[in-house]
Amino acid sequence: MLQFLTRFTILLKIYLWLKPRLLGFIILLTSIFIITYSHSEYIAWLQISGKKIFLGYSYILKNILIILSILIYFILTKNKYKKSSSVKKYPNETMKAETKETFETLKNKGELKTEYQRILEGSDEDDK
Repeated sequence: MLQFLTRFTILLKIYLWLKPRLLGFIILLTSIFIITYSHSEYIAWLQISGKKIFLGYSYILKNILIILSILIYFILTKNKYKKSSSVKKYPNETMKAETKETFETLKNKGELKTEYQRILEGSDEDDK
């Protein structure tokens, strides 16, 4: 039972961490797959052609592109969470201004009348 709870907790933590980052993570994995696949195709072409030119550079380029895509992913997700945290930082200030305006209009409206008072005055007519 304890093993099940620890597995469930770990998987839940991974899911909650991954859920907002899912699209970027899929793009990252796709780009790494494309880089690896194109590199393997290049190596297959080198074996068929018999030319070993730029073989070492291809490995360096592949690793640089993979590291670069991972860095771009982390920079973009970091900037995304900075922007969302700055927006959520002071939500009460805008809300206080909106509610203040709403209450001012209610104060200036005057005395509110019940449904029966409006019927007696004839101002409550059915528009049906």
